[in-house]
Amino acid sequence: MIQYRDVLTETLIYTYGGEKMKTQLLRKYINDFLYFVIRPDENGNEGDFICCSGVNVDRFTPITKGRHNPMSNPAIRGLQLVQYDIMALAIEHGTNAKPIQGYKCKELPPTEEIWSTECLLIKNVPPSLPDRILNHSVVELLKKIDRASMRGATLPGKMLSPDELQVFLETMCNEYAMQAA
Repeated sequence: MIQYRDVLTETLIYTYGGEKMKTQLLRKYINDFLYFVIRPDENGNEGDFICCSGVNVDRFTPITKGRHNPMSNPAIRGLQLVQYDIMALAIEHGTNAKPIQGYKCKELPPTEEIWSTECLLIKNVPPSLPDRILNHSVVELLKKIDRASMRGATLPGKMLSPDELQVFLETMCNEYAMQAA
């Protein structure tokens, strides 16, 4: 179990640099199945953000097991496709996003299981983009995993809180595990 649960949080981060104080927003959506964290890039320019994301391959196994070819896990592939969606959203908002070599969120993933992780640098982030990324990414990731797994599950049409989504996914996993038994 993870040590913390952040509901789509909005946290102000104050950075002191000479006489100028920067205020930037941090967004987190974390549970035992997936996470998306959008935070300021401490080493970048003002307005540059890092988007860290991950899926717990172990936790999604009851949903994806036996539903894909070797080396094409729907949870991993879904996360990869969502990264392209985030890059497209950045372009739509007049900026850009690019993959980063090396992982930039040391405190994540939240559990010791097997995770697939991605990391993007987004330059000059407009204020509305972090919320748009989170709302889109969580819902679309589930849709992409379901499509690739060929389950045809009834998924939430809107983003649930991290805890609500975790309960929803645990229930789904239990149902599929019982069907397989």
